[in-house]
Amino acid sequence: MALFFKVLTKMDVERTLSLPDGCLKALPESQVSHGRELQVMDDVGMLWNFRCVIRAGVVPKLNIVSGWTQFVRIKQLCSGDSVLLYRDDDTLTGARYKIEVSRSHEN
Repeated sequence: MALFFKVLTKMDVERTLSLPDGCLKALPESQVSHGRELQVMDDVGMLWNFRCVIRAGVVPKLNIVSGWTQFVRIKQLCSGDSVLLYRDDDTLTGARYKIEVSRSHEN
């Protein structure tokens, strides 16, 4: 199940990934009230640990604040590239989160 698709902005690749509205409910529950840990697998099977922080406001929003800049650097992402985050539900192992990257440019 796709959680979100986003074309990356300059802010997304330089600092933090701001997740679209509605993602909060789709992510795993956390013991921490102000954030969540999210482990995702990329297209080559590497696991990434992202720390999601809830930004206060009328509508709470999530930002991935740690682990994200390393992911951007390793994947060599640029503004205009896109990411797709989805959840794969398995009856034996439970929910697993995966991330796919699409490039808008040639490296």
